[in-house]
Amino acid sequence: MRGGLKGGQLKILTNDQIYDIHLAVLKVLEQHGIKIEHEGALKLLKDAGADVDFKTKIAKIPQYLVEESIKKAPKTIRLYGRNPKYDFVLEGLRTYFGTGSGQTYVLDLETGERRRCTFKDMEELTRLGDALENIDFAMGSGTASDAPSGLMGLYEEKAVLLNTEKHFVMYSYHGAELTKLQIKIAELVAGGEEELRRKPIVTLYDEPQSPLIFGRDYIEALFEWVKKGLPIVWAPCTQSGATAPVTLAGSVVQTSAESLGGNVIIQLLNPGTPFIYGGVPLVLDMKYAVTSYTTASTLLMAVMLAQMSHYYDIPLWGTTGCTDSKLTDAQAAAEAALYIAAAALSGQNLIHDIGYMDSGLLCSADFIVICDELIGMIKRLLQGVEVNEETLAVEAIKEAGHAGSYLSLKHTRKLFKQEHYLTDLLSKSSWRKWISEGGKDLTKKAREKARKILKEHEVTPLPKDVVDEIDKVIKSAAKEVVH
Repeated sequence: MRGGLKGGQLKILTNDQIYDIHLAVLKVLEQHGIKIEHEGALKLLKDAGADVDFKTKIAKIPQYLVEESIKKAPKTIRLYGRNPKYDFVLEGLRTYFGTGSGQTYVLDLETGERRRCTFKDMEELTRLGDALENIDFAMGSGTASDAPSGLMGLYEEKAVLLNTEKHFVMYSYHGAELTKLQIKIAELVAGGEEELRRKPIVTLYDEPQSPLIFGRDYIEALFEWVKKGLPIVWAPCTQSGATAPVTLAGSVVQTSAESLGGNVIIQLLNPGTPFIYGGVPLVLDMKYAVTSYTTASTLLMAVMLAQMSHYYDIPLWGTTGCTDSKLTDAQAAAEAALYIAAAALSGQNLIHDIGYMDSGLLCSADFIVICDELIGMIKRLLQGVEVNEETLAVEAIKEAGHAGSYLSLKHTRKLFKQEHYLTDLLSKSSWRKWISEGGKDLTKKAREKARKILKEHEVTPLPKDVVDEIDKVIKSAAKEVVH
């Protein structure tokens, strides 16, 4: 099992400010409410004591119902991979990193050109993440433009489950019927309904619409998923200044209200369902009228959400490894490094979107590889420093003597790799050595590493009969579900 390192060193809010945000969240849910485009969810809330207007479809959720639902949500969630060595536990301040999903375009690994993403790209990007040491879970990187749009979720699921042994966080593209099929595919891979429930290899990422609307398809997906007791992320993608308040505190209040409002439905439907709180805090750039992932404001809001999750003692859906750059360049590396450091040091838990570029429209294999190395560095930072008799090194200091060398000491050989993280892509050699090796910049080295991985890395295949059954499910859906 993978053990996540603990963050939480970075804090923005005081305890009083955290409580003020919590009170504001309760006020929004109780006085303003949420528009829910699903009769069953409205009835569920009405029966539990919420003030529901079935004509406007607005449910005003009382404070006690929100707080009871928070208590019912598990504080610890174990997520499973196809291979048990990739299992991990979400709790407290432990951090884990994964890729993102849904990008329309990809930077071609051979030409560097921007083009539409394909199913093959999704397979390759998933296999790349499977090989990278610091990527803990998978998402469906990219969008298969060559797949039927009405079956996007099924194609994403096939691309990922066949190309990784790590846990899969699956985006909710569909309503009830196709979500049932997604569950069926996950059960085929896991070994049956009960085995999937016991060891969930898939988490659903379901996203409400901001501001304060729970769309019918997303609630339908929630109902089907939660009835099975499977882990679910319910997290909005808010844009400060557009679909959320322009103030950072106001954006965090709305994000939390949307996420915790979903948890009320989840816990009423199936108490104790593993729920992951949070959101993707974005900013509308008023100069260019585009959505920005990486600004000082998005970093601040991400840290604030982390502190709120620790207050609620519910695992957090975090965001990092993004850039608004259109190329794998200095801007991309700088923004990713800042975002990764902030995510880890604030103690976010299930941290996604590694490899996101160009306002979430673009993905890149070489950028994912670079982020993997940056995550390795921040993990070493989170690991901290061991202080004991051996690491204090008094005997080694004596052995080296005055004006001596530590290079040949057994102490150095034994502890070097434990104490120091060695980078692969970030150049540390001399100028002469760098020139002799081709004078390659970071992007070129990352691209070469990505190519090498895709050429050499193999994922343990699923049994042929399971793959055949998955294909049958997809073919059947193409005939019966898509019109």
